Amino acid sequence: MGNFGSFVGDATPGSRTTVQRSLVSQPDRDWRFVGYVLPVEFLSLSGVLQTDQVLLNWSVIAAKEVDHFDVERSIDNSTYIATGQVWDPVTLHEPQYLSFADNIFDLSANIIYYRIRVIGKNGDTKYSNILIVRKQKEKTTLTVTPNPARENVSLIFEADRETAVFIRLVDFSGKTILQQEQRAAKGINTLRIAGLYKFANGMYTVQVYMNDKILSKKLYLIK
Repeated sequence: MGNFGSFVGDATPGSRTTVQRSLVSQPDRDWRFVGYVLPVEFLSLSGVLQTDQVLLNWSVIAAKEVDHFDVERSIDNSTYIATGQVWDPVTLHEPQYLSFADNIFDLSANIIYYRIRVIGKNGDTKYSNILIVRKQKEKTTLTVTPNPARENVSLIFEADRETAVFIRLVDFSGKTILQQEQRAAKGINTLRIAGLYKFANGMYTVQVYMNDKILSKKLYLIK
């Protein structure tokens, strides 16, 4: 009515219009008001295949407090399963860079789909873009013997020419714990790795880099 309105006249003038309803969780009835703010803005999701692991990297800017990130994987781009979680603290309103290594050694699919699901402290969620990763089939095989091993192992593989090879031993977290260079001759090669007694029991990955190829095999160390 303003400052000088009247209390007399038609009790039902004008049109009948539905008015926004106030909710307990959203008391503001302004049409410009949004009931919640999504927890983050995803800037990018990228990844690279490294032998039996996919190294995922993504960046976000958080507008609200973040609880954690779920790393989700699919082989059909329809059904996604959580393959890991990242609980790194996220600072509000600043770019954050996060990563996760997903082991795909036992995965037979050639095409893998990834997405990141962020869960806010208040339960809000948001998804990243979908990343497609294609596995590369190895044409050259690597044999590791004995396996399981205690101290020494032999690596058996074929090289199409004489070349330098770089050997790495990677633990379950993706950390390289042993690295060495050896020479391979054309044909079938048997190279030896010694001194494995220094490392703890468990599963490792042996990687052989040769002429732009990467050969890998799981190795179990026991005492």
